[in-house]
Parts: sequence; C-alpha cells; structure tokens
Amino acid sequence: MLRVSIHHSALADRSTGNLCALLEVVYAKQSIMADYVVGLGLSGEGQREPAAVLNYPRWAGSLWDLVVRALGASLYGNRPIPPADKPDRRCAYSTKLCAVIEGSDAQRSGLLLGSASVMQDGKERGRYVVELQEDILGTHRGRLVFGTKRLNPAELLLRAACQALYGAEQPGARPALIVPSVLKVEGVDHFDIEGLREPARTGFKRYLARQYPTAQELVLGRAEDYAEFLAKG
Repeated sequence: MLRVSIHHSALADRSTGNLCALLEVVYAKQSIMADYVVGLGLSGEGQREPAAVLNYPRWAGSLWDLVVRALGASLYGNRPIPPADKPDRRCAYSTKLCAVIEGSDAQRSGLLLGSASVMQDGKERGRYVVELQEDILGTHRGRLVFGTKRLNPAELLLRAACQALYGAEQPGARPALIVPSVLKVEGVDHFDIEGLREPARTGFKRYLARQYPTAQELVLGRAEDYAEFLAKG
C-alpha cells in the first residue's frame, strides 16, 4: 500500500495540523500487472468516490508516475486533465505545498519512499518550482504555471508532478514492464541482473538480500526469482 499525505507547508514543517489531503493506493490485485483501488480524502470536503488504476506493471517506473495516475483517476476518472488556466491577480494559489509517500506491506510499515516540494516561484501568484524525490530514481524537477479560482491541493500536486516527470500537463506513456533477456545455465533460465533498468535492478537486489540473507551478491539472477519479485516483492 502507498499512502501520500499532502500538507500546506514546507517538508520540514509538515504536521497533522497542516495536512490538507490524503491519498491511499491499495492493491485490488497484487500481480505482475497490478490493479489498485484509490481513495482520496480532502480537508473540508471529505472522501471522494473510490477510483482505480488497472493493469499497472510493478517495478517498471517512478513511484510518482503511479501517484500521478492515482490522483488523475480520483480527480478526473478516465478524462484527460483539462488545460490549466492562466494565473492572474485574483486566482487562488499556494506559497508552499509538500507531500510524502510512505509504503507498507505485511512485514514493514511507514517506509518513507518519496517526497514532493511545490514552492511559489518568486512573488507572482500561480507560478511554482517543483522538486520530486524518490527512493531509487532520485530527483525530478520542473516548473508549473497554474491559475484556479479555488485551489485543490491534490490537483496542484498532480499538475506539479506532471511537469516534473513529463514536462507536460498530461501523464506520459504508461511504463513498460521490465522483462530481461534470459539464457539457460545448467538447464535453468538466468539473466544478467545489471542489465535490468531501474527501479527493477535495485528493487530485485534488495528482494534477493531479504530472501537469501546469507548468500553472496549474485551476478546472474534466476528468471523464476524475478517473476516472483515482480508479483510479490
């Protein structure tokens, strides 16, 4: 499960007192191509109707890509994100917004996996500098120009993340499942672990370290272990 808390504050100052939205992304089907149920609650508005992200490949791309698709599904369903209005002197705006992604599974909870900072750029309303951080893929940066009559913090985070990840108002193409080329070694399908793209490479290495804590780090991974990692790791 992923839990994304959104705050009207800088990252260092976040607290329950400035929490303005909470997004939860929970497995409906945990498999190589996963299905998720999405819940979004907004301060002052309550809980929105549940939404879904379907057939999403695990360990294939940015955590923020999944968050973007979850926010988009909750706010707009299957519709494209509408074009942003131009900011003016009367538009609603934020001087600072932040978010953190926490993960949990059967063994662990409260794992800090990513963060976002959306700060006003200078003194003009509706102009923002965006920085996303995540555990494996590092930092993504962008700028956002967004005017609105009524500010929704979840929408501001959605649009900010789109600019930082894709440089556009809409999400990019869905990440492709990372499938390595295999070769048989003594009758068993293996692959070069270093040939995996991130985040699968680091994720798979961590999975192997948990599954086989006393083993030396492997150069060749078994395809069977990788399939199990994609489905359950």
